[in-house]
Amino acid sequence: MNFIKTKLRGCYIVEPLAYGDNRGWFMETYNKGEFDNAGLVYDFVQDNQSFSKQKGILRGLHFQKNPMAQAKLVRCTKGSILDVAVDIRKGSDTYLQYVAVELSEENKKQLMIPRGFAHGFVTLTEDVMVQYKVDNLYSKENDRGIQYSDPSINVDWGISDPILSVKDTISPNLVDSDADFTIKVLVTGYKGQLGYDVVKRLNQANYECIGVDIDDFDITDESATYNYIAKYNPDVIVHCSAYTAVDKAESESEKCYTVNVVGTENIAKVCAKIGAKMVYISTDYVYDGKGDTPFEVDSKIAPLSVYGKTKYQGEEVCRKYTDKLFVIRTSWVFGINGNNFVKTMLKLAKNNNQINVVCDQIGSPTFTPDLADFIFYIINTNKYGTYHCSNEGFCSWYEFAKAIFEMSGLNVDLQAIPTSEYKTQAVRPLNSRLSKKCLTTCGYGVMPSWQDALKRYLEMLDL
Repeated sequence: MNFIKTKLRGCYIVEPLAYGDNRGWFMETYNKGEFDNAGLVYDFVQDNQSFSKQKGILRGLHFQKNPMAQAKLVRCTKGSILDVAVDIRKGSDTYLQYVAVELSEENKKQLMIPRGFAHGFVTLTEDVMVQYKVDNLYSKENDRGIQYSDPSINVDWGISDPILSVKDTISPNLVDSDADFTIKVLVTGYKGQLGYDVVKRLNQANYECIGVDIDDFDITDESATYNYIAKYNPDVIVHCSAYTAVDKAESESEKCYTVNVVGTENIAKVCAKIGAKMVYISTDYVYDGKGDTPFEVDSKIAPLSVYGKTKYQGEEVCRKYTDKLFVIRTSWVFGINGNNFVKTMLKLAKNNNQINVVCDQIGSPTFTPDLADFIFYIINTNKYGTYHCSNEGFCSWYEFAKAIFEMSGLNVDLQAIPTSEYKTQAVRPLNSRLSKKCLTTCGYGVMPSWQDALKRYLEMLDL
């Protein structure tokens, strides 16, 4: 079979290959192996057939709401139709756009229509037979329609006075419909700080999403990664999963490489295969930390640690496989779900009379809900590229700790020490300042200050 992409992601024209002789012809109309290899992983559960006696009969635009949404594989086995699929997924680059394809017994073409689309057709001949597979059972309760003449879609049906059913005559325009489709997002590393807040932000916007972690599949297993993701078929993958034990990575470099590079490559391959956007979370550790000016997104890459090196290698494998890529470098993250510097400082304050914190490493703390908000913004665009995203303002770890204790009302003997007195296995960059001009350029604007973010975080902790 030939699988021809349309302008709508996941919507394909399928051309079966017919083999003929003096008796007639034979062809496969569906082959699960070939569909799976094309990234079209569906489990069809019902076959439908319709007969339309007259030319000019219009059926549509139809869909079923979640959780009974249906993907369809449509073909015309007698006569000819103009088959139409409309993208009604909020957040999609092609929202309200449509494709129209002639399907006929002569051309034998089929149209693969994913969930999140409205579907309809108009008969171009008399005595038309249409057959289609669906991957969810019919549900009267969830069955819906929108007007074929909806001005927000403006389908060119090639007919001015179609023959309609009563149901299609009274169907509302999409703006008055209860259609509940959005783009689908898969978030890796859901148990981590950022992954947790990305899923939370998507849920707040009522986006269809799923958070996954090692219990769901191992990203270093290429086959398991493909099988899981292709079946869910997301429009966007936000890849938060990573090996982040910076010091331990120096002695576990192979493990760090496997997760951060091989695992990332497996994710990028799937994105390329299914046509999904990809968000890759990178780090300030890709820079050498020299100087005192903020690094631009195109500044020289020179990581000092195994962790930093593998995160940049992860960036590069993403760029190798997909152009639909957002690389987001961030720094000093803290959030509600997991361990971080803020929680460590608060814990130390309970049992220590004196706390030493380095004062010559400068960067920007990043509150994961704020970073998640930017991720939500950017995935709804096609402004692909590399970004820096952290809260506004710069501080040292010492200054950050001081603010933590002051805002928490804790009296702590806090001592500032140079990095030279705080030995670690991995070399930390002294300058982690990131220029965030790109946030304004892309239309997002300015992030909240790190002080404001810290205040909101401490309120969440309910100290």
